[in-house]
Amino acid sequence: MNFDQLIAPELAARLAERGITEASPIQAEALPHTLAGKDLIGRARTGTGKTLAYALPIIMKLDPSRERGRVPRAIIVAPTRELAKQVAEEFSKTGGDLVTVTVYGGAAYAPQENALRRGVDIVVGTPGRLIDHLERGNLDLSGIEFAVLDEADEMLSVGFADAIETILQRTPPTRLTQLFSATLTDDIRRIARQYLREPVLVDLVGEGKSQAAQTVEHLKVKVGRSRTRVLADLLTVYNPEKAIVFTRTKREADELAMELIHRGLEAEALHGDLAQSQRERALGSFRNGRAGVLVATDVAARGLDIPEVDLVVQYHLPQDPDSYIHRSGRTGRAGRTGTAIVMYGDRDGREMNGLERVTGVRFIERPLPTPKEVQAASAKASADIVRKVDPAAANTFQAEAERLFSELGLEALARALAKISGVSEPVKAASLLSGEEGLTTIILHAERMSVPRAVAVIAQNCDADTRRLGRVRQWRGGAVADVPSEYVAKLLAASPLGGEVGVEVAQELPELFEAPTREGRQGGYQGGNRGNRDEGGYRGRGQSSGGYQGGGRSQSGGGQGGYQGGGRSQSSGGYQGGGRSGGNGGGYQQRGAQGGRPREDFADREFVPAGR
Repeated sequence: MNFDQLIAPELAARLAERGITEASPIQAEALPHTLAGKDLIGRARTGTGKTLAYALPIIMKLDPSRERGRVPRAIIVAPTRELAKQVAEEFSKTGGDLVTVTVYGGAAYAPQENALRRGVDIVVGTPGRLIDHLERGNLDLSGIEFAVLDEADEMLSVGFADAIETILQRTPPTRLTQLFSATLTDDIRRIARQYLREPVLVDLVGEGKSQAAQTVEHLKVKVGRSRTRVLADLLTVYNPEKAIVFTRTKREADELAMELIHRGLEAEALHGDLAQSQRERALGSFRNGRAGVLVATDVAARGLDIPEVDLVVQYHLPQDPDSYIHRSGRTGRAGRTGTAIVMYGDRDGREMNGLERVTGVRFIERPLPTPKEVQAASAKASADIVRKVDPAAANTFQAEAERLFSELGLEALARALAKISGVSEPVKAASLLSGEEGLTTIILHAERMSVPRAVAVIAQNCDADTRRLGRVRQWRGGAVADVPSEYVAKLLAASPLGGEVGVEVAQELPELFEAPTREGRQGGYQGGNRGNRDEGGYRGRGQSSGGYQGGGRSQSGGGQGGYQGGGRSQSSGGYQGGGRSGGNGGGYQQRGAQGGRPREDFADREFVPAGR
């Protein structure tokens, strides 16, 4: 539906000048109700145009005023300073002569106080700073006609419930209230019952549907201990115009941004400990393209409206399903398509399945980028950079280019492309199963090749310390194994091993048998709250007198405790880590392996030779 069918012609014309003519679904559904004076709860995915949905009725109903010292007639409460600034910018662009003031933490009080005292029509702010101005007597909400809670679930989830209620209680009960949220939690329903009058619910998400953005391709990538290497490879292969990488902690965001820079990828960190000037510099660098990667904590999961983001990577499993919805919603905005990738570890399979179930998202398994794939993408990106150089700028280098070409021929250009790609030495070998550097993935060709046999064959033919081996997985034609790169030449020279097992270095993985997963899940999604554990394959702990020792957590004698989260401590009941939920009915719990039956997990075993 076009805006000229929904709003006043002069306001529709103002939007048309900006190229906005057609209303999004949330705008088309919400505007008739709010223009009729009804309170509203709007539920829609991120990036669907909620700001205009609540801003247009306010702009239409408020008449501009020149009265000095006038109190605000509309208030918009937002969870982050970035969102508050973007909302205020939208009001300034569309609101004509209406005066908008933005108040948020991390900025000086005096300019905000002076702006409020001069007189304002619309105030946009974060809960904490709004409360500060109320307590200082700078903000009078007695004239409020419109109140909006934007990203209300986010504000409630971080402890702003009391602040929101205080703000609403200071406004007249006759106000029109709009509440927008991506999810409808119990706290949202409580606020709505207490502070909205017979609200209309406009729900464009619904229950039982995929709650994530429909314009986004959702992928999952299983990683081992070399997460940073895999991340850099993914960024190289996808070569996004803009990408956001979400981390768990502020320290991790800083360290990961630096590591990406060292790997030749321009990155900026964004988190709550940065001063406002640093945040604005990081966002400015990201918006204008100087940095193509923003490494952020959840401070950026909401409120950043950057339509050009075409890749979102979650460096670990999110803490909860809602976090995934909000993070993945940073891409695929404003009608564009995007890609969202979740990186998860060996022990995260059940949580990954839980995330799929709760969000309704069907994740596609994405294999680790192969060296060949990464090198091809890197070379193409470097070639694109060369093509974009202005010929006039290249003239200065013409003579030297001719000398290089006469000395090295085509290799001169190849070396230049390598340098542009940040490659100055041969690429280190890395596992195709986990991405771990220093390991090479080999394919063993033999019938009925079991994991213990594969490990034994490798150990016997290259005197390998099996504790240094990585993962081993089976496939229809044999097995695939990660071995230290220095063993590869010896294994290839000895092929066929034992006269019957062929060996080759894997360029890509064959179709592997599915690794059996732990049985049993009770309760809901437990999220990726298990620290920075990035295990590879063989990491068994048992010390027995020879034979194959399973890497399972449960030792003989039952295992009644099962799996209850993510730590490393052991107890007599099996593995009982420090996950977020280990109580009755909460989280994931494995049914104990009765009678000491070893857990079958082809990706997590250790062969322990006799006598070790």
